[in-house]
Amino acid sequence: MSSIVWLASYPKSGNTWVRIFLNNYILDETEPANINELEEGIHACTRELFDRLTGIESSDLAPKEIDRIRPWMYRQWAAESSETLFVKVHDAWRCNEVGEPIFPEATTKTAVYIIRNPLDIVASLANHYSIDKDEAINTLANEQHGLAQSTNKLHRQLPQFMGSWHHHVTSWTESTNLPVYVLRYEDMVQNPSEAFGSLVNVVGLPLADDRLDKAIRFSAFDQVKEQETAVGFAEKLPDAPSFFRQGKVGGWQKELTPVQINAVCHNHGEVMKKFGYLDSNGNPVVE
Repeated sequence: MSSIVWLASYPKSGNTWVRIFLNNYILDETEPANINELEEGIHACTRELFDRLTGIESSDLAPKEIDRIRPWMYRQWAAESSETLFVKVHDAWRCNEVGEPIFPEATTKTAVYIIRNPLDIVASLANHYSIDKDEAINTLANEQHGLAQSTNKLHRQLPQFMGSWHHHVTSWTESTNLPVYVLRYEDMVQNPSEAFGSLVNVVGLPLADDRLDKAIRFSAFDQVKEQETAVGFAEKLPDAPSFFRQGKVGGWQKELTPVQINAVCHNHGEVMKKFGYLDSNGNPVVE
């Protein structure tokens, strides 16, 4: 039986970057790993995985019924695995309708919560969903927001409830009994050796400086962007211009209007302050 490392985040916060880094670090090859063959970070809501592990067609179930089975599914997955599972999660942390946590403590090694300044998420989310920035701002503030929830087609993923950005953050960092390590996107950009080195320690991998440096180089934005340009990226939505857009910190200063900046800060101010994105006066911090 293995344990699970949950790689949790609100979309466009750096989850894929972390998965690409871990893939390169674990494989430890002489060339960058193929971004379309990620062996680390299987999605927690892959419909095919649910159907295989449970022996039940998820398409026959209502979302509440799926949520009642998901904790058992993850326990079963861990029981079948001999190595640590690194699992991508976009759900908010929550319990199902019978009060059981969706992500069971018994099979959890740790959770890594990847957080990014919501001011920078806006333009990235707009690019990803092919929507305008005002709609992206509204999405971040939507307390009922989720993924794969429409009923007019069968999604490749199971339904996922996320809620607003601030709800999502606090659900993982304040509400769960799981051990949670918070990893800031900004630290991954500005202090990659320290940020990724700490990540390696937290998830229980052996830390080697040369291996760390190589995995950081192989997962750098320019490297993965080059791969996407050359061969595409399977996780890009059909209408999105690209998956990997800029990978910068502070782009919001040029990409958002003062009105849009104020809206984001108003919607998420308390949590933004807690994680260093607003100063004590409520003004955006430039990093």
